[in-house]
Amino acid sequence: MPTLQFSVVAPDRTVVDEPVQSLIAPGVAGYLGVMSNHEPMILALRPGLVEYSDPNNQRRYVAIGGGFMEITGDKVTVLADSAEHASEIDIREAEEALEAARAALRGEESRMGSEEATRELERQMARIRAAKRTG
Repeated sequence: MPTLQFSVVAPDRTVVDEPVQSLIAPGVAGYLGVMSNHEPMILALRPGLVEYSDPNNQRRYVAIGGGFMEITGDKVTVLADSAEHASEIDIREAEEALEAARAALRGEESRMGSEEATRELERQMARIRAAKRTG
Protein backbone atom coordinates (compact mmCIF):
# COMPACT_ATOMS: atom_id res chain seq x y z
CA MET A 1 0.00 0.00 0.00
CA PRO A 2 1.39 3.46 -0.86
CA THR A 3 2.42 5.65 2.05
CA LEU A 4 2.35 9.37 2.72
CA GLN A 5 4.64 11.44 4.92
CA PHE A 6 2.84 12.47 8.11
CA SER A 7 4.03 15.15 10.54
CA VAL A 8 2.47 16.49 13.72
CA VAL A 9 4.15 19.64 14.96
CA ALA A 10 3.31 21.18 18.35
CA PRO A 11 4.67 24.53 19.59
CA ASP A 12 7.41 22.78 21.60
CA ARG A 13 8.40 19.85 19.33
CA THR A 14 7.73 17.58 16.40
CA VAL A 15 5.60 14.73 17.77
CA VAL A 16 5.33 12.60 14.60
CA ASP A 17 7.37 12.61 11.40
CA GLU A 18 7.08 9.29 9.61
CA PRO A 19 5.51 7.52 6.65
CA VAL A 20 1.96 6.24 7.23
CA GLN A 21 -0.60 4.24 5.26
CA SER A 22 -3.59 6.32 6.32
CA LEU A 23 -4.85 8.65 9.03
CA ILE A 24 -8.05 9.97 10.54
CA ALA A 25 -8.11 13.49 12.00
CA PRO A 26 -10.75 15.51 13.91
CA GLY A 27 -11.81 18.31 11.55
CA VAL A 28 -14.13 20.99 12.86
CA ALA A 29 -16.85 19.64 10.53
CA GLY A 30 -16.19 16.00 11.49
CA TYR A 31 -13.48 13.39 11.24
CA LEU A 32 -11.56 13.21 7.94
CA GLY A 33 -9.76 10.18 6.53
CA VAL A 34 -6.63 10.64 4.42
CA MET A 35 -4.77 8.19 2.21
CA SER A 36 -2.08 8.59 -0.42
CA ASN A 37 -2.98 10.91 -3.33
CA HIS A 38 -5.67 12.77 -1.37
CA GLU A 39 -6.88 16.06 -2.82
CA PRO A 40 -4.84 19.02 -1.53
CA MET A 41 -6.58 21.01 1.20
CA ILE A 42 -6.13 22.96 4.40
CA LEU A 43 -8.60 22.53 7.23
CA ALA A 44 -9.10 23.51 10.85
CA LEU A 45 -8.92 20.78 13.49
CA ARG A 46 -10.72 20.60 16.80
CA PRO A 47 -9.32 18.94 19.91
CA GLY A 48 -9.44 15.21 19.44
CA LEU A 49 -7.68 12.02 18.52
CA VAL A 50 -5.54 11.55 15.40
CA GLU A 51 -5.38 7.88 14.51
CA TYR A 52 -2.89 6.60 11.95
CA SER A 53 -1.54 3.34 10.55
CA ASP A 54 2.21 2.95 10.25
CA PRO A 55 3.77 1.04 7.29
CA ASN A 56 3.42 -2.21 9.32
CA ASN A 57 -0.32 -1.53 9.67
CA GLN A 58 -0.01 -0.85 13.42
CA ARG A 59 -2.54 1.69 14.74
CA ARG A 60 -1.01 4.71 16.52
CA TYR A 61 -2.70 7.58 18.34
CA VAL A 62 -1.89 11.23 19.03
CA ALA A 63 -4.10 13.50 21.12
CA ILE A 64 -4.19 17.06 19.78
CA GLY A 65 -5.60 20.26 21.23
CA GLY A 66 -6.84 21.59 17.88
CA GLY A 67 -4.93 23.32 15.10
CA PHE A 68 -4.70 23.04 11.32
CA MET A 69 -3.93 20.29 8.81
CA GLU A 70 -2.43 20.73 5.35
CA ILE A 71 -2.67 17.95 2.77
CA THR A 72 -0.42 18.28 -0.30
CA GLY A 73 0.02 15.26 -2.55
CA ASP A 74 1.65 12.59 -0.44
CA LYS A 75 2.38 14.79 2.59
CA VAL A 76 0.16 15.68 5.55
CA THR A 77 1.24 18.23 8.15
CA VAL A 78 -0.68 18.94 11.34
CA LEU A 79 0.17 22.17 13.14
CA ALA A 80 -1.32 21.45 16.56
CA ASP A 81 -1.99 23.75 19.51
CA SER A 82 -0.75 20.82 21.64
CA ALA A 83 0.04 17.19 20.82
CA GLU A 84 1.08 14.04 22.68
CA HIS A 85 1.62 10.42 21.73
CA ALA A 86 -0.83 8.18 23.55
CA SER A 87 2.02 6.55 25.48
CA GLU A 88 3.13 9.91 26.94
CA ILE A 89 -0.20 10.72 28.59
CA ASP A 90 -0.71 10.47 32.35
CA ILE A 91 -4.33 9.32 32.69
CA ARG A 92 -4.66 10.51 36.29
CA GLU A 93 -3.50 14.03 35.37
CA ALA A 94 -5.87 14.10 32.39
CA GLU A 95 -8.80 12.96 34.56
CA GLU A 96 -8.07 15.69 37.13
CA ALA A 97 -7.94 18.34 34.38
CA LEU A 98 -11.17 16.94 32.92
CA GLU A 99 -12.91 17.27 36.29
CA ALA A 100 -11.66 20.86 36.66
CA ALA A 101 -13.15 21.69 33.24
CA ARG A 102 -16.45 20.04 34.19
CA ALA A 103 -16.53 22.04 37.44
CA ALA A 104 -16.01 25.28 35.51
CA LEU A 105 -18.85 24.37 33.15
CA ARG A 106 -21.12 23.68 36.14
CA GLY A 107 -20.46 27.23 37.27
CA GLU A 108 -18.23 26.36 40.19
CA GLU A 109 -15.43 28.77 41.03
CA SER A 110 -12.74 28.48 38.36
CA ARG A 111 -10.14 30.51 36.52
CA MET A 112 -11.52 29.12 33.22
CA GLY A 113 -14.26 30.80 31.24
CA SER A 114 -16.99 28.74 29.60
CA GLU A 115 -15.35 28.65 26.16
CA GLU A 116 -11.95 27.71 27.58
CA ALA A 117 -13.53 25.03 29.81
CA THR A 118 -15.35 23.50 26.82
CA ARG A 119 -12.12 23.33 24.81
CA GLU A 120 -10.25 21.89 27.81
CA LEU A 121 -12.97 19.27 28.29
CA GLU A 122 -12.59 18.16 24.64
CA ARG A 123 -8.80 18.12 24.90
CA GLN A 124 -8.73 16.04 28.09
CA MET A 125 -11.31 13.57 26.78
CA ALA A 126 -9.13 13.06 23.68
CA ARG A 127 -6.04 12.55 25.86
CA ILE A 128 -7.84 9.94 27.98
CA ARG A 129 -9.16 8.09 24.89
CA ALA A 130 -5.66 8.05 23.38
CA ALA A 131 -4.01 6.83 26.58
CA LYS A 132 -6.50 4.00 27.02
CA ARG A 133 -5.76 2.73 23.50
CA THR A 134 -2.08 2.09 24.23
CA GLY A 135 -2.98 -0.71 26.67
